Amino acid sequence: MLNPIILILAVIFDRIIGELPEKIHPTVWIGKLIYSLEKIFKSTNCENIYKDFLFGFIVTFTTISVVAIISIYVEKIVLSLYFPLNYIVYAFLLSTTIGYKSLFDFCKKPILYIKEGNIEKAREAVQHIVSRDASKLDKEHILSATIESLSENITDSIIGALFYAIIFGLPGAFVYRAINTLDAMIGYKNKKYLWYGKIAARLDDIVNFIPSRISGLLLIITAPFYKGNIRKAIYGFLKESNKVSSPNSGYTMATLANALNITLEKIGYYKLGSGKIDIEKSLMAFKAVDFTVITFLIIYSLIWWIL
Repeated sequence: MLNPIILILAVIFDRIIGELPEKIHPTVWIGKLIYSLEKIFKSTNCENIYKDFLFGFIVTFTTISVVAIISIYVEKIVLSLYFPLNYIVYAFLLSTTIGYKSLFDFCKKPILYIKEGNIEKAREAVQHIVSRDASKLDKEHILSATIESLSENITDSIIGALFYAIIFGLPGAFVYRAINTLDAMIGYKNKKYLWYGKIAARLDDIVNFIPSRISGLLLIITAPFYKGNIRKAIYGFLKESNKVSSPNSGYTMATLANALNITLEKIGYYKLGSGKIDIEKSLMAFKAVDFTVITFLIIYSLIWWIL
């Protein structure tokens, strides 16, 4: 089990430094590897589903294998360094697998534009974080899309990588990030990727199964700290999490929506919670993320010291 000091340092590094430049960012390298493999093993656009499935498997397996092998060797090198340099370098590398600061930076922009009364800029900003057409969204649905993305990414951008780092060290965090990146690039249900990205999408569902539920439970536990309602949060976790097509993201989205008594709605797809969403409650969601991460680190630290 990883020393909690490393996890805490990793979170601090990410909140201070944020994303590294693209030229040296490991996730960007993973993306370039996937793109290069896609050019070799091309999708048939569902003309041959067996070939698509096979090529998708090769791209997914190769990416994960390369990332795992490199990160295993990097971890060995880092651990051979003298203390405290080994902890600092390890934590810095681990921080590149989480996107805490960048998540906040992207998700706060639409809210701040709405606060200024600039709805067009808010629509442009929210389009960077969601796949739906944001060109005609009203104020409430812009806020909704923003908080949906924020709450879903509690798992994808933060808790998931930390969870696998605890169990499998640096390689665990990097393989988790590789699977996330594969899903983001080829895990779509369109003609090109329906079968090609099938394994990547399913792997992403599998690796997020436990972290998403941990994140949801932490949102319940910490509800009083961000002015949330525990009883309603529990209702969201148990009763509304399955309204979302994803088997995982609903556990944070529905829990936070009900805890803050707001409505998160993707028109024509789902509606979570029942209260009116506004700027104040939207900003409170960021505090919910902070308290979720802090509580995760505290609980793990206690477990580590007890064991």
